[in-house]
Amino acid sequence: MEKVSTSRIGPVSLPQNGRIPLVAGIYALGLGLYLLIEPTQPWLLPFVAVLVALGTDGIVRSHPNSIFREALDAAPYLLVPTILTLASGFFLEDTVVSYWTLLAALVAGGLMAAVLYAEYVSVDIESPLYPAARFALNVATYLSAFGLYAAMYDFGLGLVRAAFCVGLVSLVLAAEVLRETEIMPPPVARESLRSLGFAAAIGLIVAEARWALYFVPLDGFLAAVLLLLFFYVASGIVQHYVTGHLSWQVSVEFALVASLGLLMIVLGGTLAGA
Repeated sequence: MEKVSTSRIGPVSLPQNGRIPLVAGIYALGLGLYLLIEPTQPWLLPFVAVLVALGTDGIVRSHPNSIFREALDAAPYLLVPTILTLASGFFLEDTVVSYWTLLAALVAGGLMAAVLYAEYVSVDIESPLYPAARFALNVATYLSAFGLYAAMYDFGLGLVRAAFCVGLVSLVLAAEVLRETEIMPPPVARESLRSLGFAAAIGLIVAEARWALYFVPLDGFLAAVLLLLFFYVASGIVQHYVTGHLSWQVSVEFALVASLGLLMIVLGGTLAGA
């Protein structure tokens, strides 16, 4: 399969017909309704997630350098917007009340617009904005992971189901982080299987951490931070390994980040129990 050249001169264009603000607006409206309507309508958030996924598909396919032809070609680009929709709904439902709900929905709508634009830009791997777009998508991935990890502590799941759900979510999000290491969109089958294998290993690591946390007296937010720390370190090391950039210096940097994160969690748990 030949690599399709996507180089061009000139600024990065926006999708036609204002698709990004339209999809972000639908998301913000749906999120606001999900948070405001009492009793909560469980079907509303998945419905909004489906709308966001369909809108994202149209946005990335509208890119002038898009080579998507089959129905599932653009599927990797739908992961972050869809999961961010679910994560923000579950997280904000337990953290914001009253008029703060409207502000939270507006801020989340702005974040979604940035994510959608990043997905659009990332279609062209030779775009000068591609590194910034991937960085924005990685940040959104980690925010989604934290939101889902924190929300799952309020779901009342048993040990096995909690570990399984955390592992599955981590697998999907790790696949998005590792998409940056694939050479061409859509990736060839061998590259996809390799990334999926690494993503499954990361999911297993975080699932085991969630299993161990069942026996540790940490509240939901601190436990979510610890799981995010495991996810960040595991996905970061794998990402550097796959791209051939893993070195002793990089390993030391991740070890320092992990140590600092653990220290903050211990201090937070100590202060919370005081």
